[in-house]
Amino acid sequence: MTTRSRTRDTADTASVAQSLTLTDLVKVYHGREDVPAVKGINLAIEPGELVALLGPSGCGKTTTLRMIAGLETVTSGSIRIGDREISQLPAAKRGIGVGFESYALYPPMSVRENLLYGLKARKAKGAEERVASISRRLEMDDMLELRPAGLSSGQKQRVALARALVRNPPVLLLDEPLSHLDASARQRVRRELKVLQREFGYTTIVVTHDQVEALSLADRLAVMDAGVVQQFGTPDEVFDDPANLFVAQFVGEPQINVLRGVARVRDGRAHVEIGANAGGLDTTVTGVADGTRVSVGIRPQDCALSTDTRAGVRATVAYFEHLLEFGLATGTVAGLEEGIVVQTPAADHYEIEQQVVVTAPPERVYLFDIESGERLR
Repeated sequence: MTTRSRTRDTADTASVAQSLTLTDLVKVYHGREDVPAVKGINLAIEPGELVALLGPSGCGKTTTLRMIAGLETVTSGSIRIGDREISQLPAAKRGIGVGFESYALYPPMSVRENLLYGLKARKAKGAEERVASISRRLEMDDMLELRPAGLSSGQKQRVALARALVRNPPVLLLDEPLSHLDASARQRVRRELKVLQREFGYTTIVVTHDQVEALSLADRLAVMDAGVVQQFGTPDEVFDDPANLFVAQFVGEPQINVLRGVARVRDGRAHVEIGANAGGLDTTVTGVADGTRVSVGIRPQDCALSTDTRAGVRATVAYFEHLLEFGLATGTVAGLEEGIVVQTPAADHYEIEQQVVVTAPPERVYLFDIESGERLR
């Protein structure tokens, strides 16, 4: 991992980007019953790195971000920026920039005044120039004199993002920063955010439930569920080498196929039988006993269709979608309730009720424990 630490060009922010380390971080909400929201998270984020916290609603990602920002108390554990422990410091003394999903703009102030307010409170040098630069890069010049009440939800979110960026903070936290933008604006702002993060070297955490956003922005991503980091790695590592069934299902579009099968050991490796006399697939898995019932994961992008019945899983085409750039064929397999989706080349076409065989490279056929969902290797 290359560290992108840079000295800021403004006198009041002359520090370099710093590492951010979470150690055994726990958050429990106390009430009639204790509710654990975050259950012992450990993350080591490099200086200048952009990390995405990715997961479904209620998984603890926003709570984690708010604890780092100082907006939620820490039940136990440590938060360090560089060598400085900050978990017990008030939010104002942490030196962190935060962009909120809920905007948190000052209604009586114009957009320009909202962006300048924090800089002037800290007597930052070059405040006007910094606001003008960020405004230009985020295409906000035409709204600087407007007040929040006159802005759309997407424009408000862009202002909240700009207000966090204009501080040039050593650590930047963004909570769903692009969720209210329309599709074209989301793509433009996402690209610009990546460029700005690279240019200024912010150590950044982005909270999102959007896997495209996470995969395109992040150097590494932490996939969370039920207050636990299920996997922390680069986008390629998470997509190509999922730690468990939850990660495999949450990351990837179209969603990974999950089928029930039985492992048969051949020459030390598992061959998995799928369906009722429907054939099977070779794998590279060695740590599974013969006859073990397993969940089989195969990404639609890794599948191929053929008419060769000597190897693979026999299926019947139930539905075919032609999506211009590629096709999606959904097949039924005898003995299984689950269908299997295959991404096909744009030039291919399949008819309903057509008999086909689904194949996949052995290294791209994943096996998971049928009870725990843990990966079998």
